[in-house]
Amino acid sequence: MADQEFLGIWHAYNHCVDGSDIQLMQANLSLLASAPKPISLDDSPIPVPNFLKKLSTVRGSRLAVDPRAMTVSCSIHLAEVARLSSDWPTALRTFQEIIKDYPEPQYAFYVSKANQALEQLTTARPVSMSTQEVLVH
Repeated sequence: MADQEFLGIWHAYNHCVDGSDIQLMQANLSLLASAPKPISLDDSPIPVPNFLKKLSTVRGSRLAVDPRAMTVSCSIHLAEVARLSSDWPTALRTFQEIIKDYPEPQYAFYVSKANQALEQLTTARPVSMSTQEVLVH
């Protein structure tokens, strides 16, 4: 990936996770989602022995950027902003997409957050009180 492509993706990620405008965040999310995906060891065109796969899954830190991790992190933030803005359809759809699109174990943290948020969304129901909406559990 060329430096300029990387910087564009990095800027989109930063704008997304620092953002509060849902439409701009969705545009940044689209850019992140179009980034080249890393090849997992399971999908490698070159057979990788199981003992090497086991060693690679037990890393203490990440030394390279994972565009999918950046995308799912942006998605979590977008869904949270949508939830806080009472944009229930966007929040619900985004949390559901996270659960569906990130089944790999390395994204379990994000899937867990999405599941928790969905549980809260589905157990709360909007109740109208004058001109404001509040959530009742």
